[in-house]
Amino acid sequence: MSQITDCEIIGRDSALIPEGEHEVVLDSWETSSRFSRKDKDDPSVIKGGKLYLWFRVDPYKQVLDSEAMLFMAMNVSSLVLPTGENGKFKVGARSKYYKTLKRLFGEKAAEIARSPKSLKGKVLVARVRTVKSDDKQRKHSEEEWYSVIDELIELG
Repeated sequence: MSQITDCEIIGRDSALIPEGEHEVVLDSWETSSRFSRKDKDDPSVIKGGKLYLWFRVDPYKQVLDSEAMLFMAMNVSSLVLPTGENGKFKVGARSKYYKTLKRLFGEKAAEIARSPKSLKGKVLVARVRTVKSDDKQRKHSEEEWYSVIDELIELG
């Protein structure tokens, strides 16, 4: 019997873990041009877009049986091409990204905001919720439910 290998599944599958507060550590970040448009004045920049911060949940394995990776999605003002892993981006002073860092780090927020890399190695407490519908509010079947990080609450 031969194996069919016409399709390769790429990217991370979304994990489903219990809702609530969990300790997390930043693993990586990526930018995406989803929900964006080209900047007619500067071809190297895209207006809008998304920042996805990927976190390792329960890094000391105190609660979960297996490792889980969850993302926290944030809107950005603009993206610098190319997008993707470790992508560069711009955010406003009232953005979710900057307001979160300001709440967590106070006066050090401006320095830390220069790169998500500044968050690596820091244990944070995150609020996790289950996504049960898509971006058009159509219900997912239970097998399609997944978890996301809604908010970084405090330093762990």
